[in-house]
Amino acid sequence: MDDKLNRSPKINMDVTRRDFLRLSGLAAAGVMAVACGTPPAPNSEPAADSGQAASDTSGGDAAPEAVGGVADIPRERTLIIMFGGSQGQFTDVGLGNPYAAGATHQIGSAALWEPLYFYSAFSDEHIPWLAESFEYNDDFTELTIKTRPGAEWSDGTPFTANDVAFTINTLVRVGADDNLTKIRNSVEVSRWVKEATVVDDNTAVITFNDPRPRFMFSHLSSKFDTGIYIIPEHIYKDIEDVSAYEGFDAESGLPVGTGPYKITAWTAQQKYIDLRDDWWAVKTGFVEAMPAVERILALPTADETTMAQMVINNELDSLLDLRASTIKQVVAQNDKIITHTGKELPLGYIDWWPTSFWFNCDEGAFADKNVRWAVSYTIDRQQMLEVALEGSGILT
Repeated sequence: MDDKLNRSPKINMDVTRRDFLRLSGLAAAGVMAVACGTPPAPNSEPAADSGQAASDTSGGDAAPEAVGGVADIPRERTLIIMFGGSQGQFTDVGLGNPYAAGATHQIGSAALWEPLYFYSAFSDEHIPWLAESFEYNDDFTELTIKTRPGAEWSDGTPFTANDVAFTINTLVRVGADDNLTKIRNSVEVSRWVKEATVVDDNTAVITFNDPRPRFMFSHLSSKFDTGIYIIPEHIYKDIEDVSAYEGFDAESGLPVGTGPYKITAWTAQQKYIDLRDDWWAVKTGFVEAMPAVERILALPTADETTMAQMVINNELDSLLDLRASTIKQVVAQNDKIITHTGKELPLGYIDWWPTSFWFNCDEGAFADKNVRWAVSYTIDRQQMLEVALEGSGILT
């Protein structure tokens, strides 16, 4: 199977498979920023990650006071992140549907909806999760996926191949219908995929319009918090306009996902994502224990000075994002703050999502590859690295 998976470049960062499985819920929590940090080791306290810098939160700081009706969780069991929002407020409050118009994927969505596969950039490992295996046919026009028996949604409904096929077919339907608001991934999926069919409860087959050898990796594998979110057929089957469905009601258990966490409260200033005690992965023995983090508390992004000071004071564990010059100051002021490269540039691991310049290649001047080459030749990459990125990167 691996010979039919186009893999990303090797990242020299050792994370064991056992640690990855144990902490999948935390890894799925969206705890990453521009330079994407690693999850803490088992039984360790959560470490802060300022995108490229992190701070130990074991200094005895009290956990933020919970909103009404939400249980108190000790600080050492609480991961505090600062992601998303605008001017100190979340703009997507109440959007529990990952495909809703205005929903963002960077505030814990991956803690709720698990992927068929995880990809660990640190160990360059493709790890089966809601799927047990996949296989392409010889010309890469057909992809067969075997889902994992025993996986289930948070409301107890079994997760099956029907959910996989339904999700893909929903994206095809929405992407092809000019009368519907487009949703995440719907346009490209509607162009590439002919249909998804169900062979049995644990087997789904995706048929493409032309060869798509990277589809499993690019769209059905979670690389931090990217990829297609598999949604429950029994919740979405009667919803025509998926983009208009909000899908959030904490009291009734919405949103319904397969991940180890649930949303318990959500305001414009705070989002509480708490561990639930009936995660399928532990019940089936697929994972040995629940994640150590009992609560992920998401706060909306503040100004750079405020964020930096909160990291220095051990009040944040992860945030998006700080400039290189600020990170240098943060690292210098708190010896508990860690980065992948210590106190040296680039103050983070070398990101496999490079800074890029994108073109509309379908029409206009940039449809001519010679024009795109001309633009490329005019860019002084070394100057961009030194001035725009303040030395915090490498040329690719």
